[in-house]
Amino acid sequence: MDFTQFKNKLTSQFENKSSVPEIYEELEASYQQLLAMSEQLEQSENRYSLLIQNMNDIVWISDSVGTILYINHYVTDLLGYERDEMIGRPLYAFMCPLHNYKSGPCKNVVNLMSKQDFDHEELWMLHKDGNTRKVLEVNSKRVFYNGQTVEIQGVGRDVTERIQIQRKINKRNKQMDFINELSMAITTNLSLNDLDGLLNDICKNIVNVMHVPLCTIRLIEENELHLKSVCGRIRHLVNTSPMPIIGWESEIAFRTGEPVVTHLDTLTKDHLHFNSILRENKIETVTTIPLIANEKPLGVLIISTDESYDQDYVMTLSSIANNIAFAIEKSNLYRDLKQFYVKIIATLVAAIEAKDTYTQGHSLRVSQYALKISKQMGLDKDALEEIEIAGLLHDVGKIGISDSILTKPGQLTKDEYEIIKNHPLIGAKILEPIGLSDNIMCAVKQHHLRFDLTGYPVTPELDQITIYARIIGVADALDAMTSNRSYKSMISKQQAIDELLTCSGSQFCPEVVQAAVEYLVKGRS
Repeated sequence: MDFTQFKNKLTSQFENKSSVPEIYEELEASYQQLLAMSEQLEQSENRYSLLIQNMNDIVWISDSVGTILYINHYVTDLLGYERDEMIGRPLYAFMCPLHNYKSGPCKNVVNLMSKQDFDHEELWMLHKDGNTRKVLEVNSKRVFYNGQTVEIQGVGRDVTERIQIQRKINKRNKQMDFINELSMAITTNLSLNDLDGLLNDICKNIVNVMHVPLCTIRLIEENELHLKSVCGRIRHLVNTSPMPIIGWESEIAFRTGEPVVTHLDTLTKDHLHFNSILRENKIETVTTIPLIANEKPLGVLIISTDESYDQDYVMTLSSIANNIAFAIEKSNLYRDLKQFYVKIIATLVAAIEAKDTYTQGHSLRVSQYALKISKQMGLDKDALEEIEIAGLLHDVGKIGISDSILTKPGQLTKDEYEIIKNHPLIGAKILEPIGLSDNIMCAVKQHHLRFDLTGYPVTPELDQITIYARIIGVADALDAMTSNRSYKSMISKQQAIDELLTCSGSQFCPEVVQAAVEYLVKGRS
């Protein structure tokens, strides 16, 4: 029954009522208004539905526990799923389980969404292909009824590309920071006095900053590449024996001056140094970067990776290699200069000792005694080298003492003795420009200080002398006792041992005395 039929029927029921026409008019107006509103609502609904369906964002509605009730069609373009495949399933089932969220597993994240609204939170979603990950920036809103969450409305925008760009920028910034730190390290004494330590630090940082499984540095020695540093999770697979230069990637790298990138499928079993890595199939590429300074090949930086990388990556490694080559060259020059300087000073010391037959060869003998005592004490290789140098240079300050005092026969006067007591500090001043280690410098300054801190030079702020100084002090006294001097005759080794034991704990360090006695007893014929 349409409105006209309804009107006629109503008129027949109320023919005698004068107000009926007015009621008709009001009802007709209301009906027309209702029809208009219904039409507008339908148009609005269609517009919003069309808008949501065509949005380049994922729009979904879930119940209070995260089960998907509605999701728009864009999810198919982004994640590869049809809408029907997702509706009725929990949201966390489509999240990447490998991502490390602060709140824990994916299920925990969705549970948290029912307790609080999300504002620009990142959700890592897994594509239907099982490999591709997409990052959604999510905003969610809870809908309440009678104080309870009844549904969750969410919008997720694809920010995967932005995240990738941010990661690349962050990675590049870390690489640039590393290069800057490396440059700073090279300008300090670290690269001069501890090249091995610097190379180890470089390898560790390359592995951490560049995210590679293996980094090695090899330097040229006797026409072969000797391993100097290795770091990475597959470092146990590295062949530590020397590598040939000729007939390998290093030859090409040295000839061209450019990095050589070798892919796994082009490596052969002839690459003896990669056999273990090849068998384990742990790497994708090997990049050999030449270390060249002043057109002279010094070694190679070798980076093994388990993924491909772009040209920027290789350029970064080349920049690092240039810094390494500069550090090696600088360290070698410094080492040669220091050795030359030490030889000159040792020659001067020998010249001074040659003036007095009683002290001729004293510094060399002290150096040898100190070395034997240090070996008896089990000191490491670096310490032995420093002890040997300290023993050779301990009396270099006598260069600044008058010959009339140094070569005077018999006992020195009190004033002369006060002058001779200055030679440790004079020696330290002479050696300061060389840049010797603190251990050597302290041994030169403190070798006439006793274990009980008496002796000279007087140093009130000192609470103990260094182990190097204790060793040189015992070696110096041992040579003085077993050598003829202008003011006394030499004593036997047994007498010297007795004297060391008598003065142990006062003039001499007990530990050093014990080692010296053990050496002398073993060394006696």
